Amino acid sequence: MISVSKMAKIEGFRVKNFRVLKDVTLGKLWNMQTAGPLTPMTGVIGKNGVGKSTLLDAFGFLADCLKSGVEEACDLHGRGGFEKIRSQGQTGPIKFEVYYREEPNARPISYELEITLDESGRPYVYEERLRQLRKGQKHGWPLLS
Repeated sequence: MISVSKMAKIEGFRVKNFRVLKDVTLGKLWNMQTAGPLTPMTGVIGKNGVGKSTLLDAFGFLADCLKSGVEEACDLHGRGGFEKIRSQGQTGPIKFEVYYREEPNARPISYELEITLDESGRPYVYEERLRQLRKGQKHGWPLLS
């Protein structure tokens, strides 16, 4: 049996330029420490067409990127490629940020991923960053880049 207290918890999530989600932040991020974290059960409500399902697909897309690579993730599940999933009228990269704790008392970790097109029109990871505030630090410095 898995103990709920030992599971990772997402405290914040940001997505930018993903379909109708031009720039949406939920909860707390590494640079927004005064914001409250997401609760263990967070409900998302709104009118039709405002991005509720897109928000869920953003999590699925991010998982697909990590599992299958960004180029394949853009085409999976009928997404239709990078230009179909980037917010209409936007030219910048698709960005994700996940702020989480591996355990309730663990120091938080921030994972950031930016995806854009190369010169030949293929999606690639433009920037990837993992940072964690370590004991005695005031700022979390990148662990990977």
